[in-house]
Amino acid sequence: MFSLIFLRKHLNVDDGRETRQLNENIESIIKSIEEISDEQRELVKKFKLNMELFASERTLESCVQTLNQSMQLANIREQLVETYKQYCQLLENELKRALHKKP
Repeated sequence: MFSLIFLRKHLNVDDGRETRQLNENIESIIKSIEEISDEQRELVKKFKLNMELFASERTLESCVQTLNQSMQLANIREQLVETYKQYCQLLENELKRALHKKP
């Protein structure tokens, strides 16, 4: 889904390790984002169905199910936001490092 390549002019052994570690971190975060996004899509589908059920039945049980689904959706979205924050922080740190090394 996402791919990111950092090119450096003079790679030495330390830079190679840093780049490898960065790529591993990015891959891990991207995998997490994809998994959480998939889970969010499934929850949205279930939430829509529960909302339709609640709109037609207007029972306490359907209300509670819809509320529960809504809370689960809020939690998964919070996880997704936190994962994107990690991703942004990683990229920001790499950008600062690259700018610092620039002559």
